[in-house]
Amino acid sequence: MKRKLVLASLGGLLLLAPGCGKKGPLQAPLVLVPQRVETVKAFQRGSRILLAWTFSGKFIDGRPLDGPAEIEIWLQQRADGAAPASSASSAGDFSSRAARLAAVPVVSNVAEGKHAYALIAGAWEKKTYVFALRVKESRKQRLSEFSDEVTVRPGKLPLPPAVVRAEVLADRIDIRWEAPEKNFDGSTPVAVQAFHIYRTDSAGTRKLAAVPFPAAEWADRDFQFGKAYRYFIRSAATTAEPALESDDSPAIDVLPKDVFPPAAPSGLMAASGPDVITLVWDANADKDLGGYRVWRKEEGQADFICLTDKPIVENTHTDKAVEKEKRYTYAITAVDIQGNESPKSAAVSETIKEPRG
Repeated sequence: MKRKLVLASLGGLLLLAPGCGKKGPLQAPLVLVPQRVETVKAFQRGSRILLAWTFSGKFIDGRPLDGPAEIEIWLQQRADGAAPASSASSAGDFSSRAARLAAVPVVSNVAEGKHAYALIAGAWEKKTYVFALRVKESRKQRLSEFSDEVTVRPGKLPLPPAVVRAEVLADRIDIRWEAPEKNFDGSTPVAVQAFHIYRTDSAGTRKLAAVPFPAAEWADRDFQFGKAYRYFIRSAATTAEPALESDDSPAIDVLPKDVFPPAAPSGLMAASGPDVITLVWDANADKDLGGYRVWRKEEGQADFICLTDKPIVENTHTDKAVEKEKRYTYAITAVDIQGNESPKSAAVSETIKEPRG
């Protein structure tokens, strides 16, 4: 009896349980399209609008793009005062309000890109430029969604500086240039208020001053001899950030060479002993000092003769090759690590006297 009750209970549970093999509604297959461009920035520099962006380089399921792709750049030009697109409009219809401007190939494993759009002379004033980007996967021609839109309203910016010159001095590189007289569209008065100077070296390109400066010259004291530098300048229409700058000036390359001798030693004194003459002088403060040379001439000689085959490090020297009752004149020169030699110091003379009985 109990067995029959157990079987009946199991049968009821099976009737109540959902069918294990029942199929659900059919799901549409996932269409692999590229992920959209993540960030877009746009700003004017001189006669150009510069675009910069980053993107993942992946499909929407997270897998990397497995073939050639390109970034499509779309542009909408809108007259100032015209009503902007409705905020209710979807990003997908940007192509209906804009035109494709360019297609930039995606370089493998590079998740960023740049593009420069040149403003058309006479056609940019009183207009607003709206850009948006999307990724196109080339093998199956699949498109990502559009990026967020970025807007630029171009203005009159100055031409870049011209005739850039450089002069290498012992403690600095002087950079000078000529300020522009017109804006990039040929108009006046020129909109320049200050300048930014940029330097490129093995560490990359950087701005040499945190804020723009009004003078058309700059002294670069943070440099090394023997290291190559490239300088260029941009005119700035404002002194506040974000900077509104011109295009780049002509660049000037500088390879500073140390051809500058140290300062001549000072404070030279001579003292005679029984059989020697000892010299002492003030130590030079030059950072690249390599040593000193000791010079001597005897009474009746026209020219000095160097007593030290190699530069000496100490600021003292003892001359043992001397004779009594003979007058000797000494001078010292400083030599840097590049081999540049200073002028001779002020000379001193000394004689070893015979002892009087």
